[in-house]
Amino acid sequence: MTVEYLSLIRGSDLAEKVRHSFDILEQCLTRYSPNQIAVAFNGGKDCTVVLHQYSLVLNKTFAQTTSKKPLFRALFIHNKPQFESVLQFIYESVKHYELDLIRIDDRIKDALSQLKSSHPDIQCIIMGTRLTDPYSSDLRDFSPTDPTWPEYMRCNPILNYSYKNIWTYLRKFKVSYCSMYDQGFTSLGDQERTIPNIRLQYKNHDTGLMEYKPAYMLEDEISERDGRE
Repeated sequence: MTVEYLSLIRGSDLAEKVRHSFDILEQCLTRYSPNQIAVAFNGGKDCTVVLHQYSLVLNKTFAQTTSKKPLFRALFIHNKPQFESVLQFIYESVKHYELDLIRIDDRIKDALSQLKSSHPDIQCIIMGTRLTDPYSSDLRDFSPTDPTWPEYMRCNPILNYSYKNIWTYLRKFKVSYCSMYDQGFTSLGDQERTIPNIRLQYKNHDTGLMEYKPAYMLEDEISERDGRE
């Protein structure tokens, strides 16, 4: 990351976390070549941070060694009904980052099995997982998949980020994110089971209508997944 980027967050707890993220992604690119790596991307805020970070590291790593743009792969596992806004953001990101998007419509485990067949060169998947996510408290920066799953290395560059860290990163660095987060959604899941976070609801005194503050204004981070069944 450039000095200008870090200057925006100097002195904050996020600065060291960002440095660590870049270190992990640089390590990832010493272990694997770009064609062996895919970023898991479903349009959510966390994987959007990771996508942005990896794009910077990838371009910096290969800027001096080749005139050809390195392969930038992303994996979208479409395993639930999606909001149209989420799908639109994913395809906007494909254009912005010039992604080679691999879309597989299936449950996660089965989708990874399909990936083994369709793209056998991929060995590592970069995840936007945080330690506070369900079933993620034991993850490390590099964690292989469980024995009963298709064999991949999971690279986890933002494990120690808080909800606030994610939003500070997105807003300070002016990273585009899905518009639904500005409509009161704090975590995006199944279209049929996800609603705006009630903790962000307020009454607009000018119109008398109930509205929602944007996701970055949520103060109680424990309530991040409220609105998802």
